[in-house]
Amino acid sequence: MNAATRYVEASKSGSPLRAYVADHGQGVSQSDLKHTEIAGRSITLSNDVNADDQDLISDGIRVTDPAEKSCFSNSLGMWKFNERFSYVEGFAVMGDLDVGGIEHAWCLLDGEHLVDPTTASFDHYYGVVIDDPEILHRYAEEYPHEGILGNHKNRHAFLRDRGYID
Repeated sequence: MNAATRYVEASKSGSPLRAYVADHGQGVSQSDLKHTEIAGRSITLSNDVNADDQDLISDGIRVTDPAEKSCFSNSLGMWKFNERFSYVEGFAVMGDLDVGGIEHAWCLLDGEHLVDPTTASFDHYYGVVIDDPEILHRYAEEYPHEGILGNHKNRHAFLRDRGYID
């Protein structure tokens, strides 16, 4: 079990956000990932991303110009750039440290290959694909820097609508 999965599973009773991610998410471990540079950015990718898909990722990075510490808007931007990118939110962990997870967003290319356009510092991921286009468009417009699952500004509407918050 990867460090992000351990974090989510161990802490799911303490937060509706972590409970939702634990109930609906999936993990990606360090052994399946590589830190690399694409289009002048240090990013994290699944090991098995082929050259053609790396070209698509490179184009997406050039068009969306991901900003440091803006994982939600960066990942929403990649989703808006090309529908092959699914938007994912959850938790990420650096290295094998057992210090807890950081709320984070990334993409899955074709629903299976992790693409984190924001950083190359995370080694373990555990998250949920959010695939409702209406929700994604709304959050991309209204709250691009806040994310969907843990959004305090809208009083956690996504989790409330799914019965995770009263």
